[in-house]
Amino acid sequence: MNGVGFMELMDQGGPVMWVIFVVAWVAFILLCERTLRVIAWRKSAAQAQRELQGTKDDTLPKGHSPIAQIVAALDWSQIKKRQDLAEHMSIQLSELMPRMEGSLPTIAVLGSLLPMLGLLGTVMGMIEVFHVIALHGTGDPQQMADGISQALLTTASGLIIAIPVIFFHHLLVRELRSIISVTEQSMHAVYIRYESRLD
Repeated sequence: MNGVGFMELMDQGGPVMWVIFVVAWVAFILLCERTLRVIAWRKSAAQAQRELQGTKDDTLPKGHSPIAQIVAALDWSQIKKRQDLAEHMSIQLSELMPRMEGSLPTIAVLGSLLPMLGLLGTVMGMIEVFHVIALHGTGDPQQMADGISQALLTTASGLIIAIPVIFFHHLLVRELRSIISVTEQSMHAVYIRYESRLD
């Protein structure tokens, strides 16, 4: 495909190629947004954990870290016992986790959708080949080649884009699990600080 321009390549792939192109852009935009957000979560979570480990007073974590948001959302008027504190922090963490995941489920869906779109392009390309054979027999290799080109191009494009999308999605999920683990450790540190105040 040396020397083939973008528009010519898209025309060879047929209408499914444009769908793959749009889905790919959406997936990469969401990946970039979620990567920046996860990096920010990781830095703030690590900073909050260091602050909790480095101070022995009752200072609560502040800022945009997960533990700071959990502590800020606590209704201390309803916390009378140590068990209440643990339960309220667990509830706040469970409510925070979907916001931390953000568009990761959507990215996973798009990553799974791309190979299926490639397969759809393959089927449409083969239908075109059989249509040419039905009309002209095997005497028109150029039109048959167009259908085969569409079939192979869409399959390759779907796979080429899906592989990095799925890979980076896996990395982000793993990083998010690490952030949640750090947040749970920070929650335990907060609990230890305040359990002596509660019955």
